[in-house]
Amino acid sequence: MKTTAWLFLVFLPYFLSAQLFENSAERDYRNAHARYKTGQFEAAMAAFAPLTDGKSGSSNVPFAQYFYALCATKLSRPTEARTMLKQLIEQFPSWKNIDEAYYLLADACFKGNRHEEAVEYTLNIGDSSIKKDVENLKRLYINQLNDLERLKSIQREYPSDRAIGLALVNLIQKSSNDKVDLALSDAITNRFGVATAPGPTASAPIKRPASNWQKGYFNVAVMLPFRLKNIDPAARNRNNQFALDLYEGIKLAKAKLQTENIIVNLFAYDVGPNADDIIDVVNNSNFDQTDFVIGPLYNESSKLASLHAEENKIFMVHPTGMNVDLVASHPNSFLFKPSFETQAAKALAFAATLSTTNNRKVAIYYGASKKDSTLAASYQNVVKEAGYQVIDYRKTREKLDSAAAIGAYNKPAHVFVSSSNDTDGQKVLAMMARKRVDVPTLITASAFDFQRISSGVFAEREVYLLDPDYINTSRQAVRDFQASYMAKRNIIPSVYAMAGYDLMLFYGRMLQRYKERLKAGLAARKYEDDYLLSGFDYTKSSDNQVVPIVRLDGQHFVPVR
Repeated sequence: MKTTAWLFLVFLPYFLSAQLFENSAERDYRNAHARYKTGQFEAAMAAFAPLTDGKSGSSNVPFAQYFYALCATKLSRPTEARTMLKQLIEQFPSWKNIDEAYYLLADACFKGNRHEEAVEYTLNIGDSSIKKDVENLKRLYINQLNDLERLKSIQREYPSDRAIGLALVNLIQKSSNDKVDLALSDAITNRFGVATAPGPTASAPIKRPASNWQKGYFNVAVMLPFRLKNIDPAARNRNNQFALDLYEGIKLAKAKLQTENIIVNLFAYDVGPNADDIIDVVNNSNFDQTDFVIGPLYNESSKLASLHAEENKIFMVHPTGMNVDLVASHPNSFLFKPSFETQAAKALAFAATLSTTNNRKVAIYYGASKKDSTLAASYQNVVKEAGYQVIDYRKTREKLDSAAAIGAYNKPAHVFVSSSNDTDGQKVLAMMARKRVDVPTLITASAFDFQRISSGVFAEREVYLLDPDYINTSRQAVRDFQASYMAKRNIIPSVYAMAGYDLMLFYGRMLQRYKERLKAGLAARKYEDDYLLSGFDYTKSSDNQVVPIVRLDGQHFVPVR
């Protein structure tokens, strides 16, 4: 008994070391795989590299080798893919996914112009489902060969291969009048029949299962910066309150959808600006069944999420982003709000209706935030393209009275102000009054603090507000929502709560109606219906084309377009 205990104590450090190594290797493999799933192929390849050592004894080694090769393939590095796959096959000939390794190896050889070697590897594949892909793979690459003598050599080596034979027939018919070649073409045609067009582009057979749009419900992933680890229940002003409000609105819309027989399952994920948060999400087993994603809010996280959504045919909406780059190259992604470019174009189209003179001058002022300068730059671009002259373009934080270039003898046709500073609206209007510049002015609604200013600020001035978050509180649907929210939460709903409600209600209905054809459904027409904000219009773009422009009428702001 003592001897056994002594041996246990002697070898305990080795057991612990092995266990810690295994845990570390497992964690490293999961992180590498997550990077692959989010489209970070370069980073994933580097992360898989140390895990491919066949002497480590880890059960993940063949998987690491396979995904290393898959990353190399996606990065157009077939030589590295081929080397790693040959290592995999040599070290793990009985691996359960060995047929997929042979398929990927054949693909790498074809890409590396090693067609003879590629065909030889395809002969090792026994899985019937993969064999169908093999035929597509061969047709794709063999039909690209334009070297007649080489293709004839390959056909002599594999005379029973139909794909190779028919590719040779096609090439002979296109490029040779030699009697011997034509006789060979006839002989192959008599054996295999008439040649058909090349098959579709092939890809490795590891894919996320296609969404089952007939299952009767939708799984929605909500990726917002909840910051639950740092939340202070006693704090009155939480920096994550907007995310909580947005999610509260989403949950209320879920309940509304259920009354319309539309079932939505919500899965909330705490995703901040750190890209690692996305990696944790895609590693979550529930995420594999996602149909629709709301968020994330930060650019880096959004880019990774968009790549993953695109790769796995998941629809995605950015609830607060207005940068068109978020959706420019991602056909399944949408902006809930109008992009900066759309806001600028709509604002200029409206401003052009205000002046009956030939004045083509414009002044543009903008706040300190990146959002302010981006919108201002977009407006500057569209007015210049329309033939306007920008006579003043500067930040509002400068001493406008002395710095602004406009005046009684240098009046613009209109003034445009983009700012998130709620004192800048009054600041610009005061400057214009002192300089005796009384012209139409378009100002973002965020440039005013409506809780502190009086309606007199807008009196006898032609001021229009650009307000993507405009809510017409006189509408019955808005009043009903406010009353219901107050009854349940004992607080007036914020604009984020209303936005979350509109977003989930709209996209839930659209998913139910159009399913995998969601993009086509969005482009069909403008949707207003019973939504709290101003509706949805994706007829021309993947960003919402609805841009409310409002003006004070009595005690209320009303839309002018």
